[in-house]
Amino acid sequence: MKKFLLSIAALAMSLTVSAQVDVQHQKAGVVEQCPYFAQQNVVVQKAAKKIAANQRWLGYYNSDALTESHKGMGIPGYPGDNKVAICLSEDILKPYVGKNIVGMRFGLTEEIGNSSVSLFKQSGSAPGAVCRNVDVQNGAVGWNEVKFDEPYTIQAGETLYAGYSYTQLSNDKDYKSFPFSAVEEGLENQSLWVYCKIGNNAGWNEFNMGGANMSIQVLVEGDFAEYAVLPEDFGTLKGGMNKDLSVAVKFMNNSKEAVSSLGYVVSVDGVAGSEQSVDVSPTVGVGAYGTFKASVPCGNTEGLKEVKVEVTKVNGHKNGASSTVANGKISIADKMYERNVCIEEFTTEKCGNCPRVAGFLHTYLEEADPTRVFAVCHHAGYYTDWLTKACDNKLLYLFNDNRGSFAPAMMFNREPAFDSQYATGQKDNVTIPGSAAQIKTITNYYLDETMADAKLDMTLTYDEGESKVIIVVTGESNKGYDTENALLTVYLTEDNVKAKNQSGASKFYHQHVIRDYNSNWGDPLTWNDNKFSATYEFDVDEAWKKDDLKVVAFLNKHNTKNRLDNRIENVTGKDLIEKPTAIESVGSADNAVEVARYNAAGQRINGKQKGLNIVKLSNGTTLKVVVK
Repeated sequence: MKKFLLSIAALAMSLTVSAQVDVQHQKAGVVEQCPYFAQQNVVVQKAAKKIAANQRWLGYYNSDALTESHKGMGIPGYPGDNKVAICLSEDILKPYVGKNIVGMRFGLTEEIGNSSVSLFKQSGSAPGAVCRNVDVQNGAVGWNEVKFDEPYTIQAGETLYAGYSYTQLSNDKDYKSFPFSAVEEGLENQSLWVYCKIGNNAGWNEFNMGGANMSIQVLVEGDFAEYAVLPEDFGTLKGGMNKDLSVAVKFMNNSKEAVSSLGYVVSVDGVAGSEQSVDVSPTVGVGAYGTFKASVPCGNTEGLKEVKVEVTKVNGHKNGASSTVANGKISIADKMYERNVCIEEFTTEKCGNCPRVAGFLHTYLEEADPTRVFAVCHHAGYYTDWLTKACDNKLLYLFNDNRGSFAPAMMFNREPAFDSQYATGQKDNVTIPGSAAQIKTITNYYLDETMADAKLDMTLTYDEGESKVIIVVTGESNKGYDTENALLTVYLTEDNVKAKNQSGASKFYHQHVIRDYNSNWGDPLTWNDNKFSATYEFDVDEAWKKDDLKVVAFLNKHNTKNRLDNRIENVTGKDLIEKPTAIESVGSADNAVEVARYNAAGQRINGKQKGLNIVKLSNGTTLKVVVK
């Protein structure tokens, strides 16, 4: 399963939780970055005291990286005598079972005065009883290291939490309100646990770090191999017959030195190939995470195949890690298709937190390729509002959160790619992006790194006299696609719908509002030689703005027994009224000419490039041009 590294979000608005709602809730807590330095690179390498050869630092990241002073993070919206902690899950601790936690360190960007460092047992899905504790006088800028009076032995199957206490200030214009060191390094999509007061209730709450990882690490002591690289499983990937698939394998370096080269062996359905070698550049430091590409042969037969990638050598030496194999699967088909992305947002007018997150999506879509990225908004998750459709409430099934649903939230092709402390199996289809950059990171993964077993095309015929739109959706698939369980969902959406009473925003316009749809979970299809055609007719209300209407259609699965098996295979969409996208749409009276061209990533290009092009003209006009 792909996880995502998400960038730091500079969020200036504190979030609130309704005390009256225990089933549907606004997701609590986003850790804020000091606003004066939100756009700067603030990470430095600061070596702490040298540890022994039989010791390793362990946290969400394991290196000495720290945030510079006065450039930290904090939660000024939740002032008081707080505690913060990271979750050392069973998966994180698994390679260290039987070894001892002998101490801890935490990084600060501001002095916090007296503190207390604690190691917690798990209670439910949050920190519980304290099993080790040390008082700290005058928490200082940089790394603060402590040793426990008695070692703690890591047990198989347990989850621990490690953290410290501090006093959170409320002034969001004061550096001292942002004391946390946190860096974009290490494990991906990790939360911060904060003991604070929300409303009248004090307790542990899960906060979104926006992709940054807290500078909290425990010191583990035991017998460590000199050369040890631990690879991670990579889930199920798609490949084509008679081709080699390049598989990105993530690993953690637990060796005595930086990794510059690896040896590996690939096995497909139990048949091992010869050992291969790969250079790792730049090198991956001690305690750091890296990625290498393994070449996996797909073979000349279709089907789902088991793959193992064993890391055999580290810098020419035998890999002595406790776990040396990354497991995954490849689905091989006769042909594959380019995969588009459907982003589904959950929001309501009662959610004061939702306008900000909706803004992230709007910002991203400004640069996204409109022929490959589509959006739909469901008005559910945190109560309902005047725009809620029956299908919106039905889709709350996709929240794999045993406390219920929440808003704001988003899904990306309904992929179960996100960590959740509360979810069954700790995976969820929904997440809360902390920035437009996070949305771009997730979307680009599916656009660039995944393929589809089917594709869709669409034609629209708008009958203005009858106020109807006739939608014809056609599709084809490869032989490996599960056509028997394939469903077709069709939405008619409208942009720029003025809100009636949006919490958290005085003036707000909703985007991607569902005006009509075919069914809650999609309709079954009749396939003929791996092809289908389906026709729908939707009424178009005269009050709807025709230029803001779009039809979005996708192939999806609906598993009533497994929330994590409802993915969207592929999606397409079209504007009801086709908008001009070519340079020729500019009036010629001013004889404007092209002076610069950029791709969707903002990089300057020479000439046309497939996808979205941003064109600047001599008259100062900027155009978005889709090159096919």
